[in-house]
Amino acid sequence: MSAHTAGMAYGAGSFVSVLLSLASLVIVVVLILLSRHGLKFTQSYLQRGRKTQDLAVVESIMLDQRRRLSLVRCGSKRGVILTGGGNDLFLGWLGEGDVLTPPCAESSQTAELVRSE
Repeated sequence: MSAHTAGMAYGAGSFVSVLLSLASLVIVVVLILLSRHGLKFTQSYLQRGRKTQDLAVVESIMLDQRRRLSLVRCGSKRGVILTGGGNDLFLGWLGEGDVLTPPCAESSQTAELVRSE
């Protein structure tokens, strides 16, 4: 075997290894993208098979980096939960037309009433 054919064989092998590496990268990226859609499908499938239908998070709002205010439903009742920070707080149950006033607002209203008297 001459040096010229040995060099061509080495070059072809190098090209094949680069092509194989690129093909592997493309396959991995495609699998990652497919897993995102597959996860969405399995998540909805798993939620349909949930045992409890009475407990659900209705809405959730981020207050800041750590804390989240969530409206939860348990049967026919609705409650408000503050999560994150140092501890989690259950703020109370809501009725049909109830508006929950935060403890800070109640204390400031009380302070204004005390000052006005």
